[in-house]
Amino acid sequence: MRITLLLSGLFLISTMSFAQKTSNKLDGTDGLQPISEFKEDINSTDAQKYRTEYRALNFIKADQTGAYGFLNLPEVSPTATVYRNGQVSFLEENLNEELWNTITKTNAGTMPLSELVQNDSARMQGLLVIHDGKIALEKYMGMRETDKHVWFSASKTLTGILVHILEEEGKIDLEESVTHYIPEFNSADWQKVKVKHLLHHVSGMDYVETNKNFKTPGHPLAIGFAYAIATRHEPSEKSLFDIMKDVKLYREPGEAFDYSTMNTQILGLIIEKVTNQKFEDVLSQRVWGKSGMESEGHYALTPYGEILNGAIFSSRLRDMGRFGLLFTDSWNKVSQEKVVSDSYFEKVNDKTYSDAYLKGEQGTNNAKYFGEVPSHASYQWDAVFNDGDMYKAGRYGQGIYVSPETNTVIVWFSTVYENLLYFPGFARQIIDQNYR
Repeated sequence: MRITLLLSGLFLISTMSFAQKTSNKLDGTDGLQPISEFKEDINSTDAQKYRTEYRALNFIKADQTGAYGFLNLPEVSPTATVYRNGQVSFLEENLNEELWNTITKTNAGTMPLSELVQNDSARMQGLLVIHDGKIALEKYMGMRETDKHVWFSASKTLTGILVHILEEEGKIDLEESVTHYIPEFNSADWQKVKVKHLLHHVSGMDYVETNKNFKTPGHPLAIGFAYAIATRHEPSEKSLFDIMKDVKLYREPGEAFDYSTMNTQILGLIIEKVTNQKFEDVLSQRVWGKSGMESEGHYALTPYGEILNGAIFSSRLRDMGRFGLLFTDSWNKVSQEKVVSDSYFEKVNDKTYSDAYLKGEQGTNNAKYFGEVPSHASYQWDAVFNDGDMYKAGRYGQGIYVSPETNTVIVWFSTVYENLLYFPGFARQIIDQNYR
C-alpha cells in the first residue's frame, strides 16, 4: 500500500511539472505559508511536528513539511557527510544593486529580478551572484544564511567533475562499458552502454525521466524513485542497485539526450568501484576539501544505505557558489590548486552529442524556457551554450549557472510547490544584460 500511494503521488506531480502559469500565485498554494517563514528560527514545537510528519510524499509535493526537510536533510533522512578541510576561503563583496533591475522573462511572467525573488509561486529562498570572484548580489528570502538546502539534481555536476578527475588520473576510461566496471550489470543491453553515454545522458536505457515513465505503473523509473526517497519511517522493499541492473535498452546509446538520475547514480557506483572508497570520501578529498568550504555537505541515503549522489545533496548557498567558482578564472579565490583542469572545458564544449539534444524531453524544455536552443548537454550539465556558459537545474527550483567567459557564477535555492514552476532563464538574462 505504501509504495502504491507513493507512486500515485509521483504520477500526480509529474503531470504538472512544466505547467505554464503567469499569475503571482499558482493554484493549490493558498494553504501554504509564505516561504519567508523559514527565514526566521523555527520554534521547537513546529520543528518536532515537521520531523514527525515528514514522509516521502512531503518530498514529492514540496509542501511546508517538505520545505522544512529540504533545509534540514539530516533530520528527516539518513545521510552521508562530505567533509570540508583547511581554512575557509573568504568571499569579498563588490555589491551591484543594479542587478535587481534585470528584466526576467520566465514562465512566472516578465518582471524585474527584484520581483521574481519575491514571487509567491517561485518560492525562492536564496540567491547568490559572484562576479570576478566577489559577491555582487546575495539575498536570503526564505532561509537563514547558515542553513543548508538540498541542491537536488544540480548536485549531478559534483559527480560529473569527479568522473573527469578520475579519468585524468587514469582510473576511468569513458570508452569502457558499464559492465567492465560493474560486473553485476552483465546483460547484453548493459554491455552496449559506455561510461561516456552515462556522463552525457545518452545511455538509451529505459529509465528516462519523462512524465510518461513516471505515470507508468511498474516502470523502473517510477519504482526506483519511490524506493530511493523512502524515509526512515518507510522501509524499502528493493535496492536501487537491483532495480537499475535489470533495466533494458529502449533505443541505441548515443542517439538522444535522455536525462535520468539513474545515469548519475551508476556513475557514482563506478567511482566507488575504481577508488575502493565511499563516494562521499572521494568528493571530500578531491573537490570539497580543497575549495575552502565553510561547512560540510550531506547526501541522503536510501533505506538500503545507497548514496543518492545523483539527486539529494545539501550545503550552504555560499558553498554552492564556491563550487561554481572552480569553473572560472577566479578559482584561486577559493582553492590553492586548480581543481578543474583546462582539458575539462575542451571536453565539456565538445559537440559530439549536439544532434541528440532536442531528441529528448529535457532538451526541448530547456530550449523553451531559455528562449534559445543550447548547444548540447555534457558532463552532467543540462545545457552548454555556444558561448561556453553552463547550466544545471535541480528539482523544485535549484540551479547553478556558470559563465566562464564573463567570470560569473549564479546559484539559487527554491522550494516550488509540486514542481509547478520552472524558471532557469533568469540566470542567463542576468549575464546577458549586465556582463556581456
